[in-house]
Amino acid sequence: MKRHFLRLLFIVLAVVLVAFATSCKAGPDIVRGTVFQDLDGDGVRDPSEDGIPGIVVSNGFSVSVTGEGGEYQLPREGYFVFITTPSDYSPTTPWYHRLNEGEGSFGLHVAPQKDVEEFAFVQITDIHLDGAEEHVALFKQAIDEINEVAPAFVIATGDLVWKADEATISEAREWFDTYSFVIQDFQVPVYNAVGNHDVVGIGCEHLAPSEPGYGKEMYRSYFGPTYYSFNWGSYHCILLDPNESVDGQQVFSVPESQLEWLQEDLKHSRGKPLLLFFHEPTTSWENRSEVLGILGEREVLMFCGHWHLSVLMDSYGIPEQVTGALCGDWWSGPNLDGKPFGYAVVVVEPEGVSVLYKGISQKRTINMVAPSTIVSGETVLRAQIYSDYGRIHQTNYSVDGGQAVPMQIETGLLWDTATALLNATELEAGYHVIAIEAVDAEGAFSEEFQIKICEEEVVPARELLSNFEGYRGHYATVTGQVTLAAIGPPFAGRGSGVIVITDETGSIVMVAVECISPPLPELAQGDTVRVRGLAIQQGTESLGTLQQYVEFLPEGLVVTDEAGRQTVRLIALVSGADIQKLDR
Repeated sequence: MKRHFLRLLFIVLAVVLVAFATSCKAGPDIVRGTVFQDLDGDGVRDPSEDGIPGIVVSNGFSVSVTGEGGEYQLPREGYFVFITTPSDYSPTTPWYHRLNEGEGSFGLHVAPQKDVEEFAFVQITDIHLDGAEEHVALFKQAIDEINEVAPAFVIATGDLVWKADEATISEAREWFDTYSFVIQDFQVPVYNAVGNHDVVGIGCEHLAPSEPGYGKEMYRSYFGPTYYSFNWGSYHCILLDPNESVDGQQVFSVPESQLEWLQEDLKHSRGKPLLLFFHEPTTSWENRSEVLGILGEREVLMFCGHWHLSVLMDSYGIPEQVTGALCGDWWSGPNLDGKPFGYAVVVVEPEGVSVLYKGISQKRTINMVAPSTIVSGETVLRAQIYSDYGRIHQTNYSVDGGQAVPMQIETGLLWDTATALLNATELEAGYHVIAIEAVDAEGAFSEEFQIKICEEEVVPARELLSNFEGYRGHYATVTGQVTLAAIGPPFAGRGSGVIVITDETGSIVMVAVECISPPLPELAQGDTVRVRGLAIQQGTESLGTLQQYVEFLPEGLVVTDEAGRQTVRLIALVSGADIQKLDR
């Protein structure tokens, strides 16, 4: 009996030892680590430094929360393990670790300066940095200016480098090296997002996907996860990655695995308003409604780039700020809406979020944010006024060089806002020039803006072209017959292409910009349509397929700008909802 028991015990032990050896040989499928309070800020956990409970940790698929001792565990899947940095802490170690780097422990130290109701950040986008000395110099100048603004952090929403999607591995690495080196001059945290031109080699025919650095691999090697979150003040900030490859083609869509992560991430930020950052505007996403639907009834504001112009869109009730490119029109001229090389300064206050676009090297900025170009009745005149020379102590406006009318000044965190009541009924119908003048410590400065007094929203094509500078960067509405509809394959990508609209005064060319969600209606020659689009002016060198048709464009569309470039005046369609077919 005893011999039988010992024999049975030996068999059981052998089975356990074999199972243990097998599991060790196969490798652990769990990653474990600790989030600790780094009291001395050296990035190393000392015996006296306790773990921090309640910290959100993720691998990009699953989300975990640290226990009482600061410990966590996650499935070993994906590329990284990373933390959602809380509002009242800053990291003393990298905020992400590669899964192959062993234990993923994170140090945090208390940062009460982050846990505030009022703060500012700067969004830069579409830097497209290459090796050109003048481009690097301008970027460095922007960094110096931003450091003077002293924001809480900087968000770079993609297209960090030149056209890495069409480049070789060595070319792309040179650009990423340059960008990653230059941003070290920022004196505040920098959060990066991936853009379509940051996905290496996908448009290079001679580059194999097996090449080290291909696709998003190079981006990850420099900047870590392509989607993640962090907290600042009362806000939960999320960076998304809608750059996907389907059948070898790049499309803009948030994949299912990322959506699952987003849903899990949002569970741990209930009650917090959201700031969402990504590169491509949501109207170009394949699954836009699904992604935005996940946000539910949360208070949300979104920021992106990609279009090289600035516009505030309404995306299913969510404000979506598209910001102009730091490189303008691919370093060849200003942004398509006429705004200079620049960046967005964003102020977050208990009353809400406000945005000011600032050109690089501009010491003073006046932006008229209301009314729109076409005005009727009594309306509020509102302007943002920024100055490097201290606060504004006097502001007024005048119409067509007439009497100066005082404006009320509201002092803000980084700029002032001037308002006044404009009674359009006292002005004759037609075009007028509004001049806004401000006075700072260095004296007076002013800016002029065009408005049209009119009850009708629709602008005739010829009138739009002859007053184009006043409409540039603003929405304009045109009606007429379709005389050309070259949309989608084989003319261009899905949701993109060219439409020519003709009314009794002339023709205007519409460029559809990745109108995926909602899609453009099917159009045919002779259809009568009403179109609401953005008036833009683009250099012919960056027109793509339209470049070959420049010489055939209607008169008045091709003009030479101040820099001597040949440019084309266009109306950009940014959403399929902005074009309607009308009954004849």
